[in-house]
Amino acid sequence: MTKAQNCDLYGVKGTNIPVSVDVSFGENYSDEFTNPTVSWEVTVFDSDGDDVTNYIEGGGFAEGSADGDLCSLLPAGSYRAVAFVFTSDAEGTWTDSAEVTDAFTIRAAHSYTLSASRSGTTIKSQVKDYGTPVVGRSVAIQRKSGTTWKTVAHRTTSSTGWVSAVGVRGATYRFTYGGKYSSAVYVPKITTSVVKVSVSKYGSKSYRVVGKLTAGGNAVKGKRIYLQKKYSGSWSNVTSCVTNTYGKCSVITTPAASRYYRWKFRGDTIRKADVSASFYLKKRGTTSTASSLDYTYKNGATVYNATSTNDLDCGQIPGYKKPVRVHGSDPWRLDADNDGYGCE
Repeated sequence: MTKAQNCDLYGVKGTNIPVSVDVSFGENYSDEFTNPTVSWEVTVFDSDGDDVTNYIEGGGFAEGSADGDLCSLLPAGSYRAVAFVFTSDAEGTWTDSAEVTDAFTIRAAHSYTLSASRSGTTIKSQVKDYGTPVVGRSVAIQRKSGTTWKTVAHRTTSSTGWVSAVGVRGATYRFTYGGKYSSAVYVPKITTSVVKVSVSKYGSKSYRVVGKLTAGGNAVKGKRIYLQKKYSGSWSNVTSCVTNTYGKCSVITTPAASRYYRWKFRGDTIRKADVSASFYLKKRGTTSTASSLDYTYKNGATVYNATSTNDLDCGQIPGYKKPVRVHGSDPWRLDADNDGYGCE
């Protein structure tokens, strides 16, 4: 039965429990007990077997009646009611007795559940009460901000208990009704792709590098992408540009040393960040002896005009000279991880 708070016990709202005891007389009944009087009382036990009768009170029972109601202040739970039935003759002498037991459950007035799902940017929830759709009720939609939730909209449930709304990409939402909450649902950002389109020589020392930004295969216009270089294992910005109608833009860069480069898009409120595959740019325009410095050892010694004829590998270089800083195109191939240092 539902805890409907449909009776009043000492000014406190309680649960109405209907009781009916069927009393009949067997074959041993005789006229000796003409017009027997039936009386009875009910004792209620909880799931632990404790007597909780003090939390209920009978009402509406006519004398000798076996039907009526009990008003209960018991909390939701499982219980066992025991009816002790007595019969007496016209002189008031007890003639027979019986014991009738029945189990019953008091449940909360409501048991709301809220689902949560997403399709694209549409978020939706179905509200049910004990498995039955809740119809025509206002459901709050909350958005997460940091560690707190803020109500951003309300929707009314349909004939099947559903509500829906369009969410903002990159945001997390939940639904709430009747003090209950759905699980959180995240509206993901759009996946992007930034790539190197081309690299061409520019002047005697520089390169023109073209990058492109797309999302879902479509060009993204008006977004800044960054050309980065790798140095000592870390990436840093060199320069940047803003994409055009075709999602493309280009920069001119002049490498001071041969290094790996890549394009990076930092992302925005609705789009994910992305980086391109790395690519190698050699230092250009080395003409003088001073500018042909290829390696500097740890102890300060330098190597100019390194070629395959004077090649050394890391095993031939003494430990006190390591690591070796790479300045040029690394003709001895000492920089295995392309971070600007060899023999680490």
